[in-house]
Amino acid sequence: MRKEVLWAVIAGIVLGLIVAFGVWRVNSKISGKKEAGISLATPTPEPQDIGSSTIVLNKPEENDVVTTDTVAVSGLTKPSAWVILSGEDGDYTAQADTTGGFSQNVDLIPGINQIKVTAFYGSPNGENSYSDTQVLVVYSSSFQTKTALSASPAANATGASDIKKKVAQDVVNAMNQPKAYIGTVTDITDSTIQIKTTDSQIDQISISADKTSVTNSTGTTPKAIKTTDIAIGDFIVAMGYVSGNSVLSAQRILVTDAINEPKITATEAKVASVTKKALTVTKISDNSQDTVTPDKNTDIEAVANGASKVVKFSSISTNDTIIYVVTTDTKSVNTVRSIFDLTPPQS
Repeated sequence: MRKEVLWAVIAGIVLGLIVAFGVWRVNSKISGKKEAGISLATPTPEPQDIGSSTIVLNKPEENDVVTTDTVAVSGLTKPSAWVILSGEDGDYTAQADTTGGFSQNVDLIPGINQIKVTAFYGSPNGENSYSDTQVLVVYSSSFQTKTALSASPAANATGASDIKKKVAQDVVNAMNQPKAYIGTVTDITDSTIQIKTTDSQIDQISISADKTSVTNSTGTTPKAIKTTDIAIGDFIVAMGYVSGNSVLSAQRILVTDAINEPKITATEAKVASVTKKALTVTKISDNSQDTVTPDKNTDIEAVANGASKVVKFSSISTNDTIIYVVTTDTKSVNTVRSIFDLTPPQS
């Protein structure tokens, strides 16, 4: 019995040594390949599907300050998607090109402008999909922009030196883009203002009694005030340039009413029936029914061949594909702002 136990122990030791030697050999080969610069094959994860609902804005960026009353909104979505851009005072339509790119000018009002962008496109299984996003820009004709600097070459950078110069130019461009810090004043001194933004972030603003102009627009008539008139609790729009430490040096400050996100909804639908005053439509997203009743202020346009023109309500026909834009007020009353007829007119 003792002899059998002894042999079993010896066999176990030998087996352990063999396994240990094999592991050592495998590790040695792996280390040798790594030292020789040989890349070992590793499982490559499958690319993640970004989904059927996607839209990315290129310009403008969030909280950009612009000095003209029109801004070009550009971005990327699904190829050939219909894109609706809703500004403060109107709606616009565009169609993405074969690469998904789109661009459309949007008119601005003085002060804060919230622009909503909605894209409509068919998914591979035939069901319609859509996505939306929004961007906030501030229009101020009184804002004085910096003279743009340059660090050439930039566009055709190829060598290491040129690439560094292009990066430097990108930094310069970013620093020369005026920005707005928007929120409620939580603290103020002679030279600084601290605000809490609508998404609960804390931003710091540098002010100067001599260089920072302030306008109070909360009343019926805007009036110039001093920086010392700004109080804790005021809702402000501070416009200027952001330093490397994320402090905005304010050139202009607007004391205004707090902003509320507009309830704007764009919907793609097929016209089921038409009366003199309303449309009965079937929403393409979920096949539900809706009634679209325009009023005298509703903008109605026919879209074809990359252009749109104002038409009468009576020109809309059964089976036409339309996109209609509705705003909902605080009392849940819906108003049809725009109707876009996407069905080409019959010749």
